[in-house]
Amino acid sequence: HIWRDINRLTRMKLPTLDDLGDKPFVFFPLHTEPEQALQALSPEFLHQHAAIVSIARDLPAGVILVVKEHMTAVGRRSENFYDQLRDFRNVVLMDPLEFGLDVVRKANALITISGTAGTEAAVLGKPVITFGRHNNYDFLPHVRVVTREEDLRGYLDEALNGGIDLEKAKLD
Repeated sequence: HIWRDINRLTRMKLPTLDDLGDKPFVFFPLHTEPEQALQALSPEFLHQHAAIVSIARDLPAGVILVVKEHMTAVGRRSENFYDQLRDFRNVVLMDPLEFGLDVVRKANALITISGTAGTEAAVLGKPVITFGRHNNYDFLPHVRVVTREEDLRGYLDEALNGGIDLEKAKLD
């Protein structure tokens, strides 16, 4: 499965961060499954595909959702997982060799369930939307915790349209 998915991802010629140019985007880093950061820290919500569908549905026009595979997860997904993501017009599957922290730095906001990228974005003062209720950064004022799916659209609007003071977020 690892060999199959590495070949599939390589053949797709997935875009890099440079290929995105100045397009506004929200970053969703995929988790390895099974993983403690996913199953233990977010028992209330752990289905990544459902999260991606919800985000893609609620993103404002002109903003893309960048999804990047975690290299340790290659070979663990269903055979059509990546194809399903690429079917969404506003979802871009990024080259998994792209350095995650660079993607976090360039993103307009980060959405995650739990995990390191959320911590990195929160520390950098980026708006973070998380489906996980037990992250160690959920208390920060620029982090929004999704407890009701119908709140996601408002959190995206706030994160992307100046509803969060980014200078204060860096200090926080």
